Amino acid sequence: MSRRVLASWLGKKDLDEQKAQGRGPLATALLESPEPFDEAMILMNNWFDDEEPYRAWLQSELKEAGRSTRLDIKRERLPSPIDYDAIYKVCNPLLNKLRQQGVDITLVLTSGTPAMIAVWFLLGKGIYNARLLQVSREHGLEEINVPFDVAFAYLEQQDSSLKRYMAASLEVDRCFEHIPARSMAMAEAVVLAKQIAPRNLPVIIQGPSGCGKEVMAGAIHRASPRKEKAWLAVNCGAIPEGLLDAELFGHTDGAFTGASKARKGYFEQADKGTLFLDEIGELPPSAQVRLLRVLQEGEIMPVGSSKATPVDVRIIAATHRNLLEMVEQGQFREDLYYRLAVGIVVLPPLSARSEDLPPLLDSLMESVNKDMREQPGFCPRHLSAAARTTICQHSWPGNIRELLNTLLRASLWSSGSEITESDIQRAIVSRRPKQAELSREAISAGIDLNRVLDQYRENAIREALALCRGNATDAGKKLALSRQSLDQQVKKLNIDKTEYK
Repeated sequence: MSRRVLASWLGKKDLDEQKAQGRGPLATALLESPEPFDEAMILMNNWFDDEEPYRAWLQSELKEAGRSTRLDIKRERLPSPIDYDAIYKVCNPLLNKLRQQGVDITLVLTSGTPAMIAVWFLLGKGIYNARLLQVSREHGLEEINVPFDVAFAYLEQQDSSLKRYMAASLEVDRCFEHIPARSMAMAEAVVLAKQIAPRNLPVIIQGPSGCGKEVMAGAIHRASPRKEKAWLAVNCGAIPEGLLDAELFGHTDGAFTGASKARKGYFEQADKGTLFLDEIGELPPSAQVRLLRVLQEGEIMPVGSSKATPVDVRIIAATHRNLLEMVEQGQFREDLYYRLAVGIVVLPPLSARSEDLPPLLDSLMESVNKDMREQPGFCPRHLSAAARTTICQHSWPGNIRELLNTLLRASLWSSGSEITESDIQRAIVSRRPKQAELSREAISAGIDLNRVLDQYRENAIREALALCRGNATDAGKKLALSRQSLDQQVKKLNIDKTEYK
């Protein structure tokens, strides 16, 4: 005879009845079933402090009734007790495991929320051929006999839904095919991005500069229901603070000096589509407040206008900074962070993705050959085995952006169709290590202050150029330097600005 297992959620009604010295639906099913159950699989999603008192009480009641049913209570922390997807992800694996064990499954349809009961019903009749019980004051415990073939109707509908789901999954997978993800860290990031993409939720992509955050954001957009609508990428760190409102939210004709005609801002341009806000950690506090309002209200106020304009925009933000640390330091609004951080995708540095380098090199070389084909006398290039080895042994602190620029330089400098090891070595830009803070001991030993200051200047300029993607004017503003002064420093320190474009 098959082992008899009863599965049920533990509902508030069960706990309240037990405290009032009565029997709830679950206890009634276990104690009054004509044949005792061998085991009860009980799922809890709340009231965890009541677990042990309820278990002890129920075991006592079963013992008194002469039943040796084993109780197995599992805590399941659902995001919401009416989240059908989350409930399904708990119930389906449990029932599937029981079916594989060949047990006789019975489900209680009176304990838990209506969503929990609905999922039990669909799974029980549609897939697992389970017995269904319900408990009522009028009729007590009774088995539910469905008067029509729900299983057939459900499976027929499920088959159609499965086909649609598989087609959608294949479409989503295609949107991420160009992102190498053999490494565990990158594979996890891609899996999460695929899960987030079809949902209309804001996303934060975190990772060091040059690691491909915009590429990932674009893949999420193309895999979303908004793929046919606008895609707009904006570098928050490159917008002067005085122009942020006008750039993001637009302005009316004559709103300020130079505003000769009305202009739509980035939010309105991206209406019904996706707005990618790169380097969101660079937004000043005043702009953070206004961005939060747009996310909360779904409307913008163009500069010079007294009328709000509704917008429907999905936000994908990106940053190389630790936003939670910025929240703790008071540099980034906590409410804005949690409004944006519904989906968080963390991209690893290239140094942590050694398994991804071979396919990434193939993809980047294809891109290099495509970009360079219009150059006079250019022929397609390929990497020698030694060149690949050299590339794989380098740490690439500038990540994919540095690797791509290195391949471009090597492609230009190579004399033939093959890029050699020496071509790569010449193309790699040497980077000086960052200067640590000076201690009293270091100063007492004697230092070259001019050289130390030059190192600090170089590091600051490189960081500003990386932040502004090689835009010297914007980088100068970050450092309170004129374009002319910045160019003088760049020349003096032998910095290659093209490395950061």
